[in-house]
Amino acid sequence: MALKEKAERAFNLGLAALLAENVYNFGEILQHPVLDALKNTREQWLIDLLQAFNIGDVEKYESLKSVFQIQPDLRMAEIILKRKITLLCLMDMIFAAGGARALSFNDVAKRTKLPIEQIELLAMQALSLGLIRGSIDQVDEKLNMHWVKPRVLDLRQVATLKKRLDQWTNDVKHMSTLVEHQATDILS
Repeated sequence: MALKEKAERAFNLGLAALLAENVYNFGEILQHPVLDALKNTREQWLIDLLQAFNIGDVEKYESLKSVFQIQPDLRMAEIILKRKITLLCLMDMIFAAGGARALSFNDVAKRTKLPIEQIELLAMQALSLGLIRGSIDQVDEKLNMHWVKPRVLDLRQVATLKKRLDQWTNDVKHMSTLVEHQATDILS
């Protein structure tokens, strides 16, 4: 396939992923070799935008706004894109929180750049779409989440997962040692 045709397909594929109503996983497209056709070109911003969506990076999304607003389809879908990036941001926060998945409305508001009054609605949207599972504590203004929809992970997310597994391994070793010492007391 000619490089120009490959770049056109990559661009259209990237746009389709961003504009698709129920697509909340960008890891696969980011790993696909067809996107290499856009690297170091004037369409590099599309790869950067896909990466921002993949990790729910609202700041990067905001910084790329002036560039992607030139593309008519993305400009017309600004409200949908903003909703999608904030949902992905929430998903990433829950994933990164690990075992302690209680997030305050305030923390979510800071990271998503949404007013605190909209955090409950954001969580309800994510719950209704099946992106997360858990409960909303309106009194304490906390989101208590116990599951986030699986996605293809990038290296940063794999490192987060490794850190959690290392912590879990240490906790199991500590508990094992504690049980050994307690068992000696019980058996004697």
